Amino acid sequence: MKKLLLLLFALGVRLSFAQEFYRLKADVSIKDKLATGAYRLTVGKVYYDKPSLSLTYKLHFPQEETIIIKDTTLFKLNKKDSLMGTQNITIMNEFSIFHLALTGRLADYGINSGKVNGLYKVEKVEKDKSGKVITTWKVTEKKLQKTMGKIKMANIDKKLDAIAFYDVTDKLLSQQFFKDYVNIKGVVFPRQVTQIAYNADGTQNIQQTTYKNIYIDENGEDKLYNRIIPVPALPGSGKSPK
Repeated sequence: MKKLLLLLFALGVRLSFAQEFYRLKADVSIKDKLATGAYRLTVGKVYYDKPSLSLTYKLHFPQEETIIIKDTTLFKLNKKDSLMGTQNITIMNEFSIFHLALTGRLADYGINSGKVNGLYKVEKVEKDKSGKVITTWKVTEKKLQKTMGKIKMANIDKKLDAIAFYDVTDKLLSQQFFKDYVNIKGVVFPRQVTQIAYNADGTQNIQQTTYKNIYIDENGEDKLYNRIIPVPALPGSGKSPK
């Protein structure tokens, strides 16, 4: 009987590690402090659907609007769900905090898997007085070393605490700090993320994002998790020809 219980326990552990997660929803509050000294507050909900790699922000402050990010395009909709405009972006949803948390790859920022697997290698690992494990990653290919700098990560208890990006001259470009982790159904997610972007003139933009009421694999609201992009109306559409 004891051997059977041990076997079942072992199988349970393996099954828990093999569990996959598909959706994440949360209330989101974004505070921006711009280099100009201006402040900006954005409040709403965020929906992420892993199978479709679709990220949707349903915002209600400072105005009602919806932002949808798919592939490398950002779509902006007004409160009537009419398409107002599009914008090309460089960061893909596969490297968003939502995708990395759902796939269990946030601890190393997904650097060891996916499309960037093998692009970086560990150059140095240190441990500071506070117990943080600091890992320095270096680009492996010589051609890319001319355009891409190193990455430094700090981990505490196997959770990502901070990450810093540098240019090829070792100048700091940006930092992110991850705090107040919570474990929901096996998904480890930080409820506060602070990002600092450093400009060429020495100024900086600071963005602090807070997540509350986090749901994993919620049923329903399918249209919000995987929004269909509305097609803009053609000029003169809906009018009868004369």
